[in-house]
Amino acid sequence: MQPLWLYLHFPNLQLDSYSILDSSSRQRSNEQLEPTQDGLETPVVILDMQHGIVQLNQAARFTGIKPYMSLGTAAALHGGLQVVPFNPEIEKQQLSMIAHRLYMVVCDICFFSEQGLLLRIDNMLRLYGGLLQLWNIIQTQLAPLNVEFNFATGSSPLAAKLLALKKWDHITDDPKLMKQALKQVDLAFTELSQKDITKLNSVGVNTVEQLFAIPFSDLHKRFDTQVITYLGQLRGDFKHPVNFFHPAQRFEQYIELLYEIERSDLLLHPMHKVLSNLENFLLLRDELTQELSFTLYQRDQENIEFLVGAQQGEYRAKDWLALLALKLDNLILNAPIVALQLNVKNTFVRSPDKHDLFLGKQGKISRLQLISLLQAKLGDDALFSPMTVNDYRPERASQYCCALTVNEQNPIYRPPLRPSFLLPEPSLLTQHVSIVHGPERISTGWWDHHPVVRDYFIATSEQGQWFWVFKTPDNKWFLQGIFS
Repeated sequence: MQPLWLYLHFPNLQLDSYSILDSSSRQRSNEQLEPTQDGLETPVVILDMQHGIVQLNQAARFTGIKPYMSLGTAAALHGGLQVVPFNPEIEKQQLSMIAHRLYMVVCDICFFSEQGLLLRIDNMLRLYGGLLQLWNIIQTQLAPLNVEFNFATGSSPLAAKLLALKKWDHITDDPKLMKQALKQVDLAFTELSQKDITKLNSVGVNTVEQLFAIPFSDLHKRFDTQVITYLGQLRGDFKHPVNFFHPAQRFEQYIELLYEIERSDLLLHPMHKVLSNLENFLLLRDELTQELSFTLYQRDQENIEFLVGAQQGEYRAKDWLALLALKLDNLILNAPIVALQLNVKNTFVRSPDKHDLFLGKQGKISRLQLISLLQAKLGDDALFSPMTVNDYRPERASQYCCALTVNEQNPIYRPPLRPSFLLPEPSLLTQHVSIVHGPERISTGWWDHHPVVRDYFIATSEQGQWFWVFKTPDNKWFLQGIFS
């Protein structure tokens, strides 16, 4: 089988990353940018100090702004231009997120440039039933990301990249068609140095087709080995080594917001985008996580860090979003939010859901999910569960612990029959009772300065109530609890 490569070029990675705010959040945001007279949104450009404007939205194009234009010229075309500094780390993170998503479809992925992904697809055609079927699945994975991209297939990695940069935007496995399209590309789109391109243009070589027509022996006389190697890899005559991508073991994503957010409820929109990426990350590994760590970056203020937990473990974005909505209700912002970050440290393999055939109809959520919802609303320290401890003293035989904590150790002391209701403090026994069972002596606590010496009895009153009473060494009787 002939090798077949697919190259995806993303020219506006940083600008596309700001699409996390949908139209509804923009309309409700206090920092909303008003539409222009032409009905378009405010023009936004990404500025690189060395190369000028490197990315711009459709509104900026409509005003006449073009790529690599200087900031002064662009500002003269539109006075309300919004300028965002170029940040290569955002593009790197965005490209990594796309690679993680495509890894669900194609296993051989390479970071071939700062704005492009190279996919080897010839070994995947049989699995998906053909090239068009595979391409449709890849498009389905890219559609929710709302990113602009150009694409092309080629018989070599450099050929696929060159055709994508030329915006060929064709998917084919026909070698003749790919070779014909490659020959028509101007040398300016290649990775040859400007010095080599100028030297080739001086002898009438302006296209890849004219370059292919020159024998290697003639090129070797006038050019260095870098030109020969590039030409051989472009034609597929030389092997092009690539390093394939391996997914990260931990999920981490940082996003900058194009629109500052002053209300905590509006944070749900960018968070939903991040949680969707987390969902794909966990779904790829068939894993769950019980805790999300969010960091909110405030303008000129300290960062806000908080945790969101799910006792049962979740991976779906909608389930995490419901917990976040409750958490954000109690969040107070001291300044507008300009960026946010999500970190997930611990994950575990998801176990199949188990259902008891004879259990009957149950509620829509489990008790673990209910605990997670209450903790998100009230706080992690608001819920407790009672737990027995190894202490003979009734008032110290149990304590409160974290919600639904299970004590797997068997207690050393297994008390006999105990009442369901214990009084907060023992009270003097004022009723006439009849002893039914006892005594049970409890003498302990001398080591922690709370000594107890008591003889406990089970007794009944004249009205038929069952009491748990005790007698002290000085013959005083006290009521400790009441049996149900």
